[in-house]
Amino acid sequence: MRLWFSLLTSILLIFSMSGCKVFNPGGMSSFLSKGKESTYDKEREDRFKPGADEILDPLGARNSDRIVLDDLSPSQILTTLEARMGGVDPEMSEKYFLEAKTLYNSAIAKMDADPEGTEFQDDFAEAARLFRLAASTGVDSDIEEDSFYFAGESYFFADRYVQANREFEKLIAAYGGTRHIDQAELRRYSIAVYWLELADATVLPNLIDAKRPKSGLVNEGQRVLNRIRIDDPTGQFADDAAFALGKSFLKSKKYLDAADAFEDLRKNYPGSKHQFAAHMLELEAWLQAYQGKEYDDKPLEKADDLLKNIVRVFPRESEKELAYLEEQAAKIQKQTAERDLSDAMFYKKRGQNRAYKQYLEKIANRYQNQEVVEEINKEIERVAELPPTPDQSMKWLVDIFPNPEVAKPLINSGDNETIFK
Repeated sequence: MRLWFSLLTSILLIFSMSGCKVFNPGGMSSFLSKGKESTYDKEREDRFKPGADEILDPLGARNSDRIVLDDLSPSQILTTLEARMGGVDPEMSEKYFLEAKTLYNSAIAKMDADPEGTEFQDDFAEAARLFRLAASTGVDSDIEEDSFYFAGESYFFADRYVQANREFEKLIAAYGGTRHIDQAELRRYSIAVYWLELADATVLPNLIDAKRPKSGLVNEGQRVLNRIRIDDPTGQFADDAAFALGKSFLKSKKYLDAADAFEDLRKNYPGSKHQFAAHMLELEAWLQAYQGKEYDDKPLEKADDLLKNIVRVFPRESEKELAYLEEQAAKIQKQTAERDLSDAMFYKKRGQNRAYKQYLEKIANRYQNQEVVEEINKEIERVAELPPTPDQSMKWLVDIFPNPEVAKPLINSGDNETIFK
């Protein structure tokens, strides 16, 4: 028996990785017809492939109908084979769905009666199996749409979160405007947050826990949150997903990505309860992204503009965070002055005293430390007495070349040879 199971698992892995049509919905008919694939079969397969936005999104490219390792577990492998080998059969689809719904309702009742128990999980797993069969035999129907959703719900309550998320992804890929969108995104949001919280507690790979991916907890959690805000940008959980994604990026030290997520929330969800917190965390992300005066000053400029906006838009909240905001304002002012001083010293070394003086004046106008300003003003007075530009080096050589202000033209009208004489 063990040998048979190992052989079957190996065969399934080989065919699934090679993209064999046997393991795609309706694929058996294509396999038996020696590769002759109908347009209808092709459309069914294409529904779950990544769209253009997913391919361009580095966190989002996924085939919603992919096989996950949990599909190959002893309790799931037969379900995987049945679902992938079945053809379209509306009558069987309805039969599977009614059986699954009855079992699902019974499992819900058991769970409500004993929330701390675990017996209902087997019923949910069996209901999920039947819902998957209903979906595979009822393509492009209301039953398929509901089956994707209830399969996801069943796996969710059975604590099989990887498979639950995959079923919800199928639902959204095939039925973007589904009436189940809010509940599906709520489940996906809960799953993603759970994975990110779990990642803080463990770094070990997972081999047996169906609640979590086998590896890459943080990346997968971030991917799901990112897809929620892209798949349903006006949905109930889009701002929550953007906020959680930004916090996760910040924790992962991906500061520019964090700033982007918080900026997205700030600009596109003005009514979000996370607005003030998103402003504050975006400020932190920009300041962390700034690498010093030798690098791009865009993060520093963004932080400066954002801090002014926080004080203007959130006067009450800013009052409570006044000490922190003043500290960040001083940091921005100091780092900006350092950049200006670095540029000023560049012109000083070249003897370009006019430009050197202009940068010193900029620093004096921006910096509020009176003692520092007095010292800068003394330097400005000293530089004002120096020549604005350095003496021309090798003046004799420069004088050999033509003066651009001479009256005599080098090129006569209608004459294309004068310049060469």
